[in-house]
Amino acid sequence: MGTMVKGRWVEEDRIIEDGGFKRRPSVFGTSLASDLASAIRTEAGRYHLIASLSCPWSHCTIIARTLKGLEREVPLQIAGGPRVQGYPVNAGAAWTVPGSDHQIVHMHELYSLSDPNYSGRSTVPVLWDSVRQEIVSNESAQILRLFDAVPPSSDGLDFTLVPPGLTEQIDALNQRLYGDLSNAVYRAGLAQRQDLYEEAVDQVFAMLDDLEARLVAQRFLFGPVLSESDLRLLPTLLRFDSVYHGHFRCSRRRLADYPNLWAYARDLYAWHGIAATTDFQVIREGYYLNDGAGNPFGIVAVAPDTDWSVAHGREELSPAFLFARDGKPFEVDPLTLQRRGKG
Repeated sequence: MGTMVKGRWVEEDRIIEDGGFKRRPSVFGTSLASDLASAIRTEAGRYHLIASLSCPWSHCTIIARTLKGLEREVPLQIAGGPRVQGYPVNAGAAWTVPGSDHQIVHMHELYSLSDPNYSGRSTVPVLWDSVRQEIVSNESAQILRLFDAVPPSSDGLDFTLVPPGLTEQIDALNQRLYGDLSNAVYRAGLAQRQDLYEEAVDQVFAMLDDLEARLVAQRFLFGPVLSESDLRLLPTLLRFDSVYHGHFRCSRRRLADYPNLWAYARDLYAWHGIAATTDFQVIREGYYLNDGAGNPFGIVAVAPDTDWSVAHGREELSPAFLFARDGKPFEVDPLTLQRRGKG
């Protein structure tokens, strides 16, 4: 897959250790300026999100950008196409880096612009500061939390996905979702040892079983109110039957075999703007053509015969709510993202 060594791209795979997939920690954005969330609102167009439609962590930040109404404030550049030297930043065509006259083709060139001595993977998503000409963060969880903290526009809906009273619980669940599901599917799909593959698959389906039980009587992961954990889970569910079940060999069951999870995923998919961020063809191509060495002829699997627009029925469990910044829930129409009533 290649990596960066002291600012230069090298064709060296450093993601496999002793037959198992090892995801390296993000390097940029170990800490963010306290005024960055306000700056995103007041300095529209300064910060740019570079993200992939196939990558689930990228997708999470794109969804957050949409729900929080930051399309004008944070321009989006889609990175995608054949990964000759990692992610191309503009489908293989030259792209002018915002705030400069530099033209680049690959994401790793953006990394070396930010840090000429950078060593590590050139991953997405990336939040780019066009004024300082540097990467603010390449950690999706950090970008997601930052977008949530941006103050609302004068006519925007003011809500938070991480209310003070649930922060610890959300952080704990996020950690489980990452370790036992979102990253575990990669450990299964990229494993080069049978025992490590089976260990990862067991984790994946134990987590899916737990989530299925959790969603029996509540609409979202924390009851009737949408939270950051729901946004972190959704991209994995959107990709499960299309790529993880087959290409990554998580083949014990499909998402469609879990009645509650499957309905829950369709419920989230129907929220305002989320379907427009999802391209199942790009997702399948992104994985089958780039992720893993088990598809030497570049065959892209056909789409599963499932319909994401089928009525989910989850509104029978409860109305949908969002948290105000003071932690009080209020009812919302998921299809329009408009507030309902006074509660």
